[in-house]
Amino acid sequence: MNGKRLLLIATLALGAVTACKNGSSSASASSVPSKIGDTLTFDGSEWTVIEARDAGKTLKSNSEFGEEDKKTEGRFIQVHFKVSNKGSKEEMLLDKPKILDDKGREFSPIDMESFYVPAKAKTLAAFESLPPNVVKECWTVIDVPADAKSLKFQVHGFGVLNEKRAVDLAL
Repeated sequence: MNGKRLLLIATLALGAVTACKNGSSSASASSVPSKIGDTLTFDGSEWTVIEARDAGKTLKSNSEFGEEDKKTEGRFIQVHFKVSNKGSKEEMLLDKPKILDDKGREFSPIDMESFYVPAKAKTLAAFESLPPNVVKECWTVIDVPADAKSLKFQVHGFGVLNEKRAVDLAL
């Protein structure tokens, strides 16, 4: 068999495995929705949403540097969660968790979120490293529009395929 034909077969096989894996994970994720307190296990990581709360239209800053309060036309959602690296090597979080709504929209954490979580709470930094067997307990704050309904907190694995699942926030 020549090299081009072998490469084509390997590419098609990888595509088939990826399609099967993506299809089965989304089917299982949609058939049994996860809820606050459930542990979502991925290849190498675990995520648990501890609590979620509607923080309203104004957030008070926890900053001692006089950061201004944040205001929105929508509402701020604060989510308290844990993430752990169950693998044997350090992993990096390239993408922070998001909130999804019933219209398929995605919302990311606000700028300077560390100033708007409970005092002394931690947030995930961009490109944060997670050593093996370490659990990080964090908060995030996400601004969603007033018409956003059926909010879900989307988390993901560390793997190459970056499997994603969502937790119903019941807000």
